[in-house]
Amino acid sequence: MGEAARKRPVTTVEEFLELEFGDDRRYELIDGEVVAQASPSPEHGTIQSALDRHIGNALDARNKRDGMRCRSLTEAGIPTPLDPKHNWRQADIAATCEPHVPGSRFTTAPTLLVEILSPEDEAKQRAKLHVYGALPSVREILFVDSRCIRAEIHRRQPDGTWPLEPEIVVGDEPLRLESCGLEVPLSACSPFLDLPVGER
Repeated sequence: MGEAARKRPVTTVEEFLELEFGDDRRYELIDGEVVAQASPSPEHGTIQSALDRHIGNALDARNKRDGMRCRSLTEAGIPTPLDPKHNWRQADIAATCEPHVPGSRFTTAPTLLVEILSPEDEAKQRAKLHVYGALPSVREILFVDSRCIRAEIHRRQPDGTWPLEPEIVVGDEPLRLESCGLEVPLSACSPFLDLPVGER
């Protein structure tokens, strides 16, 4: 078989956004390849809903205090500065202060990006760290485990660099997100799930 026959067809972001998949799975475009994501579990959905509520409430409070118009959104389309023609990622939650543009498929200037780690997709979700970190607007990247009460916060330093190791939060310890003014016990982000406390 020739080299050309072995290569997979390369899909562009424009083509990807026109595709109809006919199922309830999530898909991302990674280096021109359409990649299916695992269907969200009940734990994933509960954490996403609770965390989005806490982030939204914190942004509302800051908006009223400072006259801002920031908001949170789920299933946020994220364009990547690394080969943007062939990459389209989707964050579980994003926070942004950019003006809403009707019909836009992207969140172009997120300040916070959140991924809820699922056992089936954890490696693919963690691989987004360098993609998200390359966006100049992003101040914080949060990974939340769906199997235990544990989170990792990657916070951009004042000089623009990212630390080698994330801040780890477990159990009832406070989850602090500077990008949206949030401080809440991490356990409040997984209500009624009775998850074990994670390890550091």
